[in-house]
Amino acid sequence: MSRMARYRLDDPVEAVRGIGPRWSADLAEKGVERVADLLDHLPFRWEDRRHLLPLSQAREGRTLTACGVIREVGTSRTKNRGLEVFSVLVDDDSGALKAVFFNRSYLGELLTPGRRLLIHGTPRRMRGGLEIHGPAFEVLRDDQQPEQALGWIPVYERLGPLTPRRLRGVIAEALDGLETVEDPLPARLLERLSLLDRDSALRQAHRPPPTVPAEQLAMRRTPAHRRLAFDEFFFLELGLAIKRQRRRAERRVGGYRISAELRRRMAGWLPFRLTGAQRRVLREIGEDLRAAWPMHRLLLGDVGSGKTVVAALAMAVAVDNGFQAALMAPTEILCRQHARTLAELLAPAQITVELLTSSLTAGEQRKLRERLACGTSRLVVGTHSLISTKVKFARLGMVVIDEQHRFGVVQRADLVAKGEHPDVLVMSATPIPRTLAMVLYGDLDVSVIDEKPPGRQPIRTVVRSAEQREQVFAGLAQALAQGHQAYIVHPAVEGASGLRAAEEGLEEYRRRFPQAGVVMVHGRMDPAERDAALESFASGKAAILVATTIIEVGIDVARASVIIVEDADRFGLAQLHQLRGRVGRGAQRSYCVLLASPRAEGRALERLEVLAATDDGFVIAEKDLEFRGPGEMAGAAQSGYPSFAVADLVRHRDLLLDARRAAFELVESSSGGLTRGLVDETLRRHGQRLRLAEIG
Repeated sequence: MSRMARYRLDDPVEAVRGIGPRWSADLAEKGVERVADLLDHLPFRWEDRRHLLPLSQAREGRTLTACGVIREVGTSRTKNRGLEVFSVLVDDDSGALKAVFFNRSYLGELLTPGRRLLIHGTPRRMRGGLEIHGPAFEVLRDDQQPEQALGWIPVYERLGPLTPRRLRGVIAEALDGLETVEDPLPARLLERLSLLDRDSALRQAHRPPPTVPAEQLAMRRTPAHRRLAFDEFFFLELGLAIKRQRRRAERRVGGYRISAELRRRMAGWLPFRLTGAQRRVLREIGEDLRAAWPMHRLLLGDVGSGKTVVAALAMAVAVDNGFQAALMAPTEILCRQHARTLAELLAPAQITVELLTSSLTAGEQRKLRERLACGTSRLVVGTHSLISTKVKFARLGMVVIDEQHRFGVVQRADLVAKGEHPDVLVMSATPIPRTLAMVLYGDLDVSVIDEKPPGRQPIRTVVRSAEQREQVFAGLAQALAQGHQAYIVHPAVEGASGLRAAEEGLEEYRRRFPQAGVVMVHGRMDPAERDAALESFASGKAAILVATTIIEVGIDVARASVIIVEDADRFGLAQLHQLRGRVGRGAQRSYCVLLASPRAEGRALERLEVLAATDDGFVIAEKDLEFRGPGEMAGAAQSGYPSFAVADLVRHRDLLLDARRAAFELVESSSGGLTRGLVDETLRRHGQRLRLAEIG
């Protein structure tokens, strides 16, 4: 194919000279099928080759870019390791320098005397003078001036069969032959947000102008990167806006009647007064239930803010209107806790709460499925068992999903599909940063409970080093002597080594506190054994519960006033905040001790100090995002977090807000701004993910 060949972004990648059918199958396995996919593979660093230096000014240890003529070539072998050595002597009339390549004798066919060579590297002093070992280089064409090869040189990570050097050549070929890229975004939007056009952004992301500062390139903060980051946010938010619009075109089956009498009865069920935030959120849910389309709402709240009470009342409204309600939670422990709480709250309403988990006998499960199918069971709490194909509902009207990040998008969609356009309420165990919520749940309406019930004692949180471990357990001994109970948390048990570590810890605590009664729970235990240990702790027979993170939710023991987290630096901040919420549920003063591992230092300890400084879950969530990044924090594999090549929720927060505003304005406007090109681009980027993520 000639150099005058033109490529379009939608062309198959094998059309690019240098790829062809030979490499295209391997690239397809990496998700690179079109020219656009190839150009999405951006450089991960840059070499500064903007300035030529005469060889006479070459100095040891000082990186240079120089151009000269190859005068001599030679081959040899090293004495001790027997490596092949290929060398060329480059001369630019001001001086000469030897370039040395190891085990690359094939370069002899390319680097021949008389050819002009641009080299880039760092000279070192050897016995024969200065040499550059393994320099980057470019052979200049006869008609090419050295200045044409200068600038910021992209360095790519290997892509399938393409080495970084070969990939640079292939991408250069694609850019040289690329037709002008049509911009799918409206010109007025580009002007309003001072964004580069798509064609310039794509080219400059690979070939930045020489005037671009090094720090902007390193941080991906050039105008080109800003435009590409905007596109990543914009097309995701556009997909979410379209999805939200389509949902609002759905019509619920049957309506809700929320009478004043029902509201009075519900207020009488509760042994406490709702907070202002809970009342506000219930009003928002009530408006959703009166709307013509089904509810799709995300409920955010800090640990202990009373999200379950709100969900209980919403489900009670559904049941009162003749519908069934289902609450799905990720663990059996949490399901049991929810079932107990709901049974207590809804007892005055004479609503029976059923529990469906894998620990039920086959007969018990079959009978419960029969009650759900005929409608005699009106409210059920369950684990993944709820999405079994065997489970059918007579009239499922409301779905509540707790700890939604612990379920895959398909699992969440499967439960919703068991009803005919049911109302959906999803709850987060801990607060989610606003930016992350926009990315993961941007198609949902959001309610925030930003107020805690009065009367709760603050939890004193301290960070202690491994050297202070004895002091920590001396303090625990005093608390136990005063009749308090305690949790001791280990990192999750994974594999035989993790289980051994937890069991060794259990034996240590039993030696330290022989009178206390120490039990352990972890995710790999037999359910009956685990329930017995939890019952022993809840009843007060055992004073210490050794556990993994399975206790971060679902355990509520008022006498437990101390929690010690071993190797606390191995946990995320949001997870630690959730664990801390296991104490402070009674009237006594409570303590959380974050015990760092022996290797913890610097940034790891700085993270832990955030917990000591604040108990505001929303502040902690933002800090967690900064420290860990959105993918890890969201649980990327489960939540469906999109992979961004350029966009960053921390660095580009304002850009995300602009992108979301623009996308939703476009979808909600009646001016016809949502073009076919915008829809096609959205489907190309996020079609599969958005089809699956029926509830976020």
